[in-house]
Amino acid sequence: TTQPGAPRNQQQVPTTRNMAASTATTIVCIACYAYFFVLFVLYVGWLLPGLTTVVPRGIAPYVSSIEDSPVNSDALTAFATNTFLISLFALPHSFFARDFVKEAIGLGDEWYRPLYILLTTATLQAHMHFWQSFDASPIWDARGTSFEPLIAGFFVSGFLFLLSATFALDHFSLFGLSQGLGLDINKALGLNGTENQRGMVVRLHYSLVAHPIMTGFLVISWSATVMSASRLLFAVLMTSYIVFAVKMLEEPDLERKIGSPYSEYLATVPSFCPFAPKSSRRRSAKSTKIQADCSVKTESSQRDQGISLATVASMIYTVSKEIPQS
Repeated sequence: TTQPGAPRNQQQVPTTRNMAASTATTIVCIACYAYFFVLFVLYVGWLLPGLTTVVPRGIAPYVSSIEDSPVNSDALTAFATNTFLISLFALPHSFFARDFVKEAIGLGDEWYRPLYILLTTATLQAHMHFWQSFDASPIWDARGTSFEPLIAGFFVSGFLFLLSATFALDHFSLFGLSQGLGLDINKALGLNGTENQRGMVVRLHYSLVAHPIMTGFLVISWSATVMSASRLLFAVLMTSYIVFAVKMLEEPDLERKIGSPYSEYLATVPSFCPFAPKSSRRRSAKSTKIQADCSVKTESSQRDQGISLATVASMIYTVSKEIPQS
């Protein structure tokens, strides 16, 4: 039998081939997770306000600030390069997360998820390494002002909110460890929370916002002590991608999978900001109800139309049988 989080095709009595595959997925998932963990720490450091005043650039090739990226005198080329780098992360990140792509590729979760994490991490590393600055004069510079600790505080809070949200969901499954190891690590550590009847996680962070990981990322994207033009471009591009991916891809997918319970959840919990006005949530709920009512009415109309046509056809057949044949 297959346990939650275990490989799909796990056998009760493993053969030599299955044992080799299990060893392979174990090595791959641990390696991919370690790569992600190191790069994620460096990535947060890359965005951290004023990091270059704490850690000199020469210590490690990626331990530097985004403001310390090489300057390109051609602003248009730098703009195009940076936009391409964000796209290089965004497009595969969303494309390979779609169910129809997973089904078409046909890999089991024990391979698919770790390799997906590997691809995501590699594209993050690429846009750290090749990012270009294109304007030396900052839009704002809060260093040495009373705003500096406030901005740094927002950054740290966003990072901690993001990281802890992964555990509120299922950190080990999210990053491919449970699938690769064939073990529900969250359950083994006693971190599983109560889910509703449709398998939705609504505890902790998810009772505040529907997408807390993205909320944390948005906060750290905009919490810049020094807001250069290239950092502003990064924040705008990542914000645009997150909003598009969530609103146009993720939420519609989940509504199709889960149905009305997820629609009702979205109507009561804001997507990103826990302080969103309740009026907007009521509008969302009203819109969801109208869509549901329209769907029900359409189905009812089609059903009634089908019944009416069937009734007419039956009457015509009955009448034709009663007419004497000449």
